[in-house]
Amino acid sequence: MTQSSLILGLPYIQPSQAQKHVTHNEALRVLDALVQLVVAARDLSLPPAGVEAAERFLVASPGQGAWAGHDNEIAVYDGTTWTFVTPQEGWSAYVTADGAQVVYDGTNWLARDVTAVDSLGINASSDLFNRLSVSSDAVLLNHAGGNHQLKINKAAATDTGSLLFQTGFSGRAEMGISGNDDFSIKVSANGSGWTEALRIDAASGTVTLPQSAWREMLSGPRTYYVDPAQGSDAGDGLSAGAGAFASLAHAVAQAQTVDAGGHAVTIQLADGTYSFGTPLVLDAAVVGAPRLVIQGNMASPDQVVMAGDDEVFEVTRGVVALRGMRLQNTSGGRPTVAASDRGSVVLDTVDFGVAGGHLSAVENGSLVLEGPCTLSGNAKYFVKVTEGGSARMRLQTVTLTGTPHFASSFIICARCSVAQMSSLTFLGTATGRRYLASDNAVITTNGGGANYFPGDVVGTLDGGGRYD
Repeated sequence: MTQSSLILGLPYIQPSQAQKHVTHNEALRVLDALVQLVVAARDLSLPPAGVEAAERFLVASPGQGAWAGHDNEIAVYDGTTWTFVTPQEGWSAYVTADGAQVVYDGTNWLARDVTAVDSLGINASSDLFNRLSVSSDAVLLNHAGGNHQLKINKAAATDTGSLLFQTGFSGRAEMGISGNDDFSIKVSANGSGWTEALRIDAASGTVTLPQSAWREMLSGPRTYYVDPAQGSDAGDGLSAGAGAFASLAHAVAQAQTVDAGGHAVTIQLADGTYSFGTPLVLDAAVVGAPRLVIQGNMASPDQVVMAGDDEVFEVTRGVVALRGMRLQNTSGGRPTVAASDRGSVVLDTVDFGVAGGHLSAVENGSLVLEGPCTLSGNAKYFVKVTEGGSARMRLQTVTLTGTPHFASSFIICARCSVAQMSSLTFLGTATGRRYLASDNAVITTNGGGANYFPGDVVGTLDGGGRYD
């Protein structure tokens, strides 16, 4: 019969052994030290002061003093002396100082490996669905000296891989790839009804913004098409004919929803007559665009007729360029185009027909002639600037057909306004007064002379008005 057990080396009581209680008590002493092993600490290499009987320690290397030569052994104090037990690979112990379980790997005591646990709760309870549950003020996922990625992997495109944000365990916002591989962001007020705010197509990278509060950022010039005969305001307006919008007002509203990012935004009008019972008010600039261009037929501007009962365009914000169109109205004195506040109108290849007036700028509004124009209909005035408005027309050709009549004056400049009308070429004739400058307003022709503007009636200065 062997004298000790095979695993723990506990001494056996031998046949005819005297003082059997000594062997029995020695075995109990070892069992008392090892069963349900709990140690006070594992980072001490020297016995601490004030140790009480029955306290146990894992000796940290290198052991010193009474622990010398006992690295990684289990030290047990019996109240008088230290005894030691040599651990075997796989033994475990609970360390009260660390609040952690450690395992002996044959060389060192290591924290228990949790890489293969079925579930884990950190200050919380996990379950079969939420296999990792953490209750904490914050969770830090740090790098290990370089990059760091958080990966969320799903099995198939129709599955979901997402981050879900909750209030009281009820969903309020979700971002990820849900039901397909497009990236989306959606929100909910109650956890059941969801509204998508953004979607990025997985194949093309195209961004879709279902909610109007978002602005699409343009990556290049954008042209919207308008065709009242073939278009529909239900479409996107990005192609001619059936792909166009039906109304200019809708095209303007759509253009004002984007961020042009410095690119040009143009509204291209199909040939035809556009009727305006009330003015089309442009009271918001296109974000990020140098100007909004509304363009008709540059080769034959009379094929795109903008006909109003009153003003056709009223620009109060931003820069709007009107190109390749005919402007007319049936008003007794209102202009076809009015600029006010901080609105600016740029004109190129425009034909002005019969109207109450052709162009007006008031209260810091401005008019700029950037290309040739034609005057083919009667009006009270061609240009009227007042209340601090301004007009700048230089180096362009103005063609008059049919001898139009200007009942007030060809140009009216009043109340501290400025009209710079130099180096213009006028082709054709007109009737009516050539100019009126009043109330400290200034008309500058750069030496054009008294007969510079079309008309058959001499110009007038009044109330400090200046003409040169």
